[in-house]
This record gives sequence, C-alpha cells and structure tokens, in this order.
Amino acid sequence: MNHLLTTDEQRHHADLVHRVESAWAGTAADWERLGTLPDDVVRWCADEGLMGAALPAELGGGGATAVRTGLLYEALGRVSASLASYVNVHGMAAQTVAKWGTEEQWREVMPGLATGKRAAAICMTEPGAGSDLSTIGTELTERDGKLVLNGGKVFITCGELADVFLVFAQRAGHSTVCLVERDNPGLVTRPMGELLGLRAAALAEVDFRDCVVPERHVVGRDGFGLSILMPHALEHGRHAVAWMALGMLQAVVSEAAAFVAGRRSFGRHLVEHGQVQSLVTRMGTDLEAAKLMCLAASRAVDDGARDASDRILMAKYFTCRVLEEHAAQAVQLLASRGVLEAGRAARAYRDSKVLNIIEGTTQIVERMLAPSLLRTHAKKGL
Repeated sequence: MNHLLTTDEQRHHADLVHRVESAWAGTAADWERLGTLPDDVVRWCADEGLMGAALPAELGGGGATAVRTGLLYEALGRVSASLASYVNVHGMAAQTVAKWGTEEQWREVMPGLATGKRAAAICMTEPGAGSDLSTIGTELTERDGKLVLNGGKVFITCGELADVFLVFAQRAGHSTVCLVERDNPGLVTRPMGELLGLRAAALAEVDFRDCVVPERHVVGRDGFGLSILMPHALEHGRHAVAWMALGMLQAVVSEAAAFVAGRRSFGRHLVEHGQVQSLVTRMGTDLEAAKLMCLAASRAVDDGARDASDRILMAKYFTCRVLEEHAAQAVQLLASRGVLEAGRAARAYRDSKVLNIIEGTTQIVERMLAPSLLRTHAKKGL
C-alpha cells in the first residue's frame, strides 16, 4: 500500500502505528477481561487528538482527509478492535452533529466532542429493530409543553463510556434524532457482558425513562432520521470498519507469517508444506487486495466521486469477509498458540464475526450493492 500513498501519508501512517502499538500493544489483551477500556486509554485517545481527527477544522477538529482517517483506523485495528470501535462510534455521532446540527448545537456540544473530552455514542439498535431500523419503537412525544423520550436501546457500543448519546427515535410518526446527556435523570445504562467479540468496547443497554429533551437538542428535521442522518452516520462507520478490519487482517497475517517462518514440522520448515503455502498465499493476496479497496474507497470520498458510497460498501464487504476467513485460518496455523486469549489471532477471530454484522450485515451489504453493480457492469462490462 505504501507505494500508493504520498510521502506525507506514509509518514503519517508510520507515526500512527508506532504511537498506538508502543502505547497499548502490550496491554490490549487485558482490556478484554475488564470488559471496557481503562480510563488512561480513554484519556490518551483525547490527548492524542484521535477523537476529533476527522471533524471539520472550523468546528475544532483535525480536518483529516478520508485517507488519513482510514490510516488512523488501520493503526488502531492492529492493536484492538474495541479501541478502534470507541473512536469510530464517537466519530459517527460527532460527524452527524457536525453535518446536520444547528449553530447552537455546535457551540454547546462540538467543543467537547472535537477535543474528545466528552465521548459520544450512537443509539440505533433495539430488541426489535436491528437491520430494519424502520421498526424503531423509542418515542419522542410532547407532554405538557415538553419533549419526553421513552424507549430502550441494546448493543450500544461504548454506551458505558459515553457522555452524550445521539438517539434515533419516532416523533409523531416521523423518524427523528436527538441528543441526550449522560446526566439526564431518566437515562439508565447497563453493561452487556458475555459477548463474542468487542469485549472491551463497553457495550450497554440504554433505557430512556421520561427523559426530558430540550427542543434545541433535536438534530435535523423530523423525518430526516432514517432517510438522511442514519445513512450519513452509517457511511462514516462503514468506512472506519473497513479500515479497522484491514489493520486486524495485517496483524493476523503478520503473526501467522512469523510463526510459519520459524517453525519446523515433520522434519521440514512449516512453509515447505503445500497446504501451508496455499493458506499463506491466500492470506497475503487478500491482504493486498483489501489494502487497495480501502484506499480506493477513501480516495473516492476525498475526490467527491459519485461512486464513493459503493466503494465504501465494497471495501467493508470484502475486507471484513476475508478477515473472518483468515483469522480462522491463522488460529488453525498457530495451533495451540492460536487459541490463547492474549494472542491477536484469537481476538481477531472473535471480533471478525462482529465486524461482519455491525454497520450493515454481510447480507444487507449484498442487497445494497447488487443493483448498483448490475447496472454498472451491464452497461460497461469489464
């Protein structure tokens, strides 16, 4: 991938990888047992400027390009999918407010979000509303001249760490979005444990019990929630997930390659066995292809290309899919070492399945991409 990056982008990426790995590569496995990110990790993300890196400079952010943002998630993914997810969900919420918020919301909320001194979570999923968010039951209603929010959300990434929540709800039959502060008396969060993956991402159930929401905290117009704000947030998330999956894949391939290069079996070097050669070849080739797809997606975003959304979907679809395949193969190659909880391969094996579900399952992405790909190739062929 380096040959496709500018010199500045190469230096930026190398610096990111060094900073993240030197700070946390040795302790990331411990976070899984804690079930959350430690306070010093959360502070580090803010102090290093990661939380607002992609936000517009005029709102206090770093104004990073899509390529630089992607390289950030790749570096985070090498160390911990939970760490990358923390930065991602904050970005999904903050970018939505930055794009569709009012000047009053920018003055009130954006300074904390841009600096990372306040963390945001995004509340979409409910027990009866996952891939089909049109069935959201959380309601924002008018009562005695006030807006009152009632309902419940589940699988809210970093819900235990967030200071402000971007909540998708229904209001008088229209989809709407509002901001709810952590200190709202009607807001209750409960940790969700015993998860397959993203074990350190502080997932939570979030209940809203007669939460009074100021009108000034409604983001965008009623009816915009599912048609405009949700796609905007998910596109940011899909872009991030594709790149963090790439970082995880790089870590998995590196761990497996180092093991294969130094191991002997049945009197021969492990790499001399034909089956191992096949696995290593597929891993390496898919890794290179994933790099190209992620970079192409980010370049399309930066160039304002018409097919940028499709390229993001394809990058997420391909990279997450091959990550799941090769994380499983890496565990197999590493054998007894592969099933150790502290190993990156074992964590990637669990986390990869989750990445194929969040921000649009594999099947949902196929449903979204197929019509576009058919139109494109029916007209142009190769």
